[in-house]
Amino acid sequence: MKGNGALQAVIFDLDGVITDTAEYHYVAWKQLGEELDIPFDREFNEQLKGISRGESLERILRLGGKENTYSAEEKEEFASRKNEHYVSLLDSLTPEHTYPGIRELLLELQASGIPAVIASASKNAPQILKALELDSLFRYVVHPDSVPHGKPA
Repeated sequence: MKGNGALQAVIFDLDGVITDTAEYHYVAWKQLGEELDIPFDREFNEQLKGISRGESLERILRLGGKENTYSAEEKEEFASRKNEHYVSLLDSLTPEHTYPGIRELLLELQASGIPAVIASASKNAPQILKALELDSLFRYVVHPDSVPHGKPA
């Protein structure tokens, strides 16, 4: 497909591009790990970046030798509990947690009529953007609940 070279939209990832919530994920997973008596460190946590909550939980359970200990319902409860921990940590996010230059870039795109879109693996993307006071600057927010196949599709 050929175009005229003009930007039709700009698609951003959220974590690591707009802001960084990796520490919040680490703290929330670590808290759940401690509840399940499965301690882990930051090095192990690197394996959890960019994968789904369910797959992250499976890796943590394997680490603790507990991958066959819990039912699907219990695992779902654990994943929900981790997310509750994470969401409570997001309450501390403010616009100051936005990476430098991002707000200005988004305002420039908006003034130029170029839509900005978020494509994120985080189901919490709308809440994060609201906390950063950037939600009104994105035309669309695409996350795992809004598409048939999430990353890495």
